[in-house]
Amino acid sequence: METDRVTALPRVSIGLPVYNGEAFLEQAIRSLAAQTYPNIEIIVSDNCSTDRTAEICAALGEAHPNIRYSRTERNLGAAGNFNRVAELATGPYFAWANHDDLWDPTYIEKAVMALDRRPQAILAYAQSAKIDETGDTIIVLNARLGLDAPDPAARLKRYHDLFIDIDRRRAWGKEAIEGFWIPVYGVIRTDALKRTSLIGNYISSDTILLEELLMLGAFHEIDERLFFKRDHRKRSMRDSEGYDARAEWFTGKRATRLIFPRWRAFRERMRAALSLPAGRDRLRCAAEMAGFYLRRRSEANALVKEVIANGGRLFLGPKRAAEVFRKW
Repeated sequence: METDRVTALPRVSIGLPVYNGEAFLEQAIRSLAAQTYPNIEIIVSDNCSTDRTAEICAALGEAHPNIRYSRTERNLGAAGNFNRVAELATGPYFAWANHDDLWDPTYIEKAVMALDRRPQAILAYAQSAKIDETGDTIIVLNARLGLDAPDPAARLKRYHDLFIDIDRRRAWGKEAIEGFWIPVYGVIRTDALKRTSLIGNYISSDTILLEELLMLGAFHEIDERLFFKRDHRKRSMRDSEGYDARAEWFTGKRATRLIFPRWRAFRERMRAALSLPAGRDRLRCAAEMAGFYLRRRSEANALVKEVIANGGRLFLGPKRAAEVFRKW
């Protein structure tokens, strides 16, 4: 079922995938509908919710004709639903939105202005903070990522260096590194996004997507805090912490006995590096992808751990197998 009341071709498509998001959905949609940039569409893809999601969207759709509500016929998993809203987009610019986050009213306007002024940039995102259930700021997320170099391999190396530097400082759990993934919620040139593999149905596929986009163009960071990532008890990151649960969240299907997301990420990194950039950039990006596993010991160790853990899962029952990977 789809309700489409948009009459003019939008310039920015905002895709909001949702499953049982009644607690914060209305606040999220209202913050998108309040954007100062007028030429937008808001695409809500309801992944077979069983709560009041459809009712909330119907009520908001009456007040905001640029909202498109569509319900899937079956649960596509988180990855499938995120990709669905991207495929439904009609504007030359696209942005993903979560059902529980908030956006400053000027976010889209300032991001579009940044991209219009910078043809070499394919993504513009704002600095961000984490908020609680009531909307109060918990912590400011890491920013000033510096992903605007003209060279694809240099942008890729800079992104990898962010993680390596955290390792060197032993800052895991001490710094708000969730800011490293915030660009995925920026405004993206739709044609560039469609050259990527979008969100894969495996753990950490959003990181791979950002790396794919970095090989295609520069990221521009807006030097203002305009995006607010909500942290709450039912947030997907908290509700699906186990390896098996996270795999099921991505796919919408029961986890298989063998799970190799780290090896899948390695394969997708190399595939992207050998297909997206052109000429010499292709080899340089591939070298950086492979080098990342040599420079960051934890990434290489994770590949070994995954082989050993899956070997153990082969000889255990389903319940005990799920305990092998205790936490992502």
